[in-house]
Amino acid sequence: MTFPTSDETHIDKDAKMLKKSNRHLFLKIPTEEAFIRLAPVFVGQGAIGLGLDETAAEEMSLAAEEVMAYLVRAGTAGGEVEVRCFAGSHYVQTDFSFPLENIGLRSFNMTATVNPDDEFAMDEMELLIASRMADRFIISRRANGNPELTLIKEFSYPEIADDNAVDVYPLAGFSIKEPDSGQIKWFLRLINQVCHPSVFPGDFLTPGKIVDMADAGDYQLLVAVGPAGEIGGGIAWRWEGEKTVELFGPYVFHPDNKSEMARGLMDECIGRVARSSALILVNRMPPPELPEGYLEPLGTIGMVNTDGILQRITAYFREIHEDMGAVAWVHPELHDFLEKEYQRLYFPREIRSVSAEGETGDEFSVLSAEMDRRLGQVTLRPIWPGDDRLENLKGHLKLMQREGLTSVFFEMDLGSSWQVEFTPSLLKLGFTPQMLLPHAGTGDLLIFELTGESS
Repeated sequence: MTFPTSDETHIDKDAKMLKKSNRHLFLKIPTEEAFIRLAPVFVGQGAIGLGLDETAAEEMSLAAEEVMAYLVRAGTAGGEVEVRCFAGSHYVQTDFSFPLENIGLRSFNMTATVNPDDEFAMDEMELLIASRMADRFIISRRANGNPELTLIKEFSYPEIADDNAVDVYPLAGFSIKEPDSGQIKWFLRLINQVCHPSVFPGDFLTPGKIVDMADAGDYQLLVAVGPAGEIGGGIAWRWEGEKTVELFGPYVFHPDNKSEMARGLMDECIGRVARSSALILVNRMPPPELPEGYLEPLGTIGMVNTDGILQRITAYFREIHEDMGAVAWVHPELHDFLEKEYQRLYFPREIRSVSAEGETGDEFSVLSAEMDRRLGQVTLRPIWPGDDRLENLKGHLKLMQREGLTSVFFEMDLGSSWQVEFTPSLLKLGFTPQMLLPHAGTGDLLIFELTGESS
């Protein structure tokens, strides 16, 4: 079985899309009870120094103490835990690397609870607490074979207030430019006022976050500015994986400017992306202003709106540079589907079928869940393989139903062979493969949509 890996190197995309360099803090802690308190002090003080507010830093500190306590109790004497902290554009990340095979990963599932009658579950109480302190987590395996637990805490940003509407007027003329921080905030305010939530990501609700991400190169933005400095529209994009750029927009705020402005924004965006190493440009949330002739249909997914009506949304793509091919791992049950999709899209792939063949695996799997309550949707992603895949998925689906989330998706990374083992369970529960996102993960991402009842 091949496990998730953690890539410790960063590949520069181009001069305009680099992440800012940040300080990295590093500490090795012996797995002995006397050193448990060292972890929360190091992580808490480091988090404050890296930009988290005191409340968020205290939560990271508590998470570090719980993780360290578990590792000391579950590990062997003489071992060491490597702890690394650093700040990204809008978050602080803490990595724990340790020589321990039988870590209680199931506590990181959103569905995990504590049963006082379950001695095994009580042993994992520390990890359950730690998982609830972080905004996101990643579980992977480093090059040396050691498991690595990553906890991520985002900086605090206020959402756009639902205040008075802003008047929008047609522009007599416009130029396209990179916005400063104030223009980014005003651009996002106009998007939230004028555009339907289904055509922009949840990040756009927090202008300060986008300003920080743009400053670090995690987002690129362009705005169409009138003679008096008015903002009539704009466009944004960011990297997904190492070879794919995801596009948002173009957004045009007055219908009189729709055609000319939308084309101008697309021309400038494509020209800039073409100067990077990106192979593919993808738009999964196309607005009505998207002009014809720039992008090709990629696939469709279904979204259930607040009125319970199913709407089909078409995603689009454009090949920027020639795709020289890749390997796609697939379960035999989906081989024919993927072969047809790759032929339709002209993506050169070596399709390798793989399935479980009696080998010993981990007992418990881990899933992450990214929820967008604006749209009533959730995306599940596999974090770690385990033999309880079917039951774990069932538990998550029940939770999403209680949360009132009507559109459920599952992202499978076809560049990681272990993820395809979820396929039989997904099909059994009523998921249907719908769309490929080329090079959006370790390999291509296959998007499943919950379309039917479980069998």
